[in-house]
Amino acid sequence: MQILRWQVGNSLKNYQYILYDAQNAAALIDPLDNEEILRLVQQLHLNVRAIFITHEHDDHAREAHALQLRFKAPVYTSEKNMPLITARATAVADRGVVVISPELSLTLHETPGHARGHAAYESNGFFFSGDCLFHGGCGHCRLPGADIETHYHTFSERLTRLAPDLILMPGHYYAAKNLDFCLHVEPTNARAGDLRRKIKNDADEMEHTTTLRDEKGYNPFMRLDSKSLRVNLSKRTGKALGDVSDLQVFTELRKLRDSF
Repeated sequence: MQILRWQVGNSLKNYQYILYDAQNAAALIDPLDNEEILRLVQQLHLNVRAIFITHEHDDHAREAHALQLRFKAPVYTSEKNMPLITARATAVADRGVVVISPELSLTLHETPGHARGHAAYESNGFFFSGDCLFHGGCGHCRLPGADIETHYHTFSERLTRLAPDLILMPGHYYAAKNLDFCLHVEPTNARAGDLRRKIKNDADEMEHTTTLRDEKGYNPFMRLDSKSLRVNLSKRTGKALGDVSDLQVFTELRKLRDSF
């Protein structure tokens, strides 16, 4: 499987993904950059056989219908997400598999919280997380359909059951900003410091990859039991968080990140 990944030049810094196999059967994930997608499909003679949507927000689902008509391809998403997007979608159950070709298939993982029907996709050792999990961070819970407690349970229960060596492919390139936040709440985290020093520009972000195992070493939303994180978060918020629940730490982290 080959992966095309690039940065859309918008303020939300969306990543774009095209997956394709040796026979050029291809799948799109959260397509937004139609012009570049069409150019690459034509240039590489790709046969787009499926479109996958993580959630309903415009920067992820807006162009799915137009591209569905253009390529005559099915759109797949979670059942809860189906009525929220304009494309004519097919629902995939939690951990359901969509086979594109013998070489290319995607498994849907329900990852609600940032959005009610949010889904992520696993394929050939990669985890396309949409706005659930980012390098060093997680999605916000500010829009209708979002729920912070559900988001926490996605992290504490759903993500923990995944293979730790999956390579993270998020929906946005926020690594530098998120790493700054990691160091804001846990300044002694050497892993976060090392990663931050490597990212000086957008090109460095493009080269930045981590696994789920890596994220547990520095991503504060996956380190809720860290004593040093709780001590520093207590200082930042003025609240005693040393012995509170993981859910409360997750909630306070997200509130602080929203204003960072």
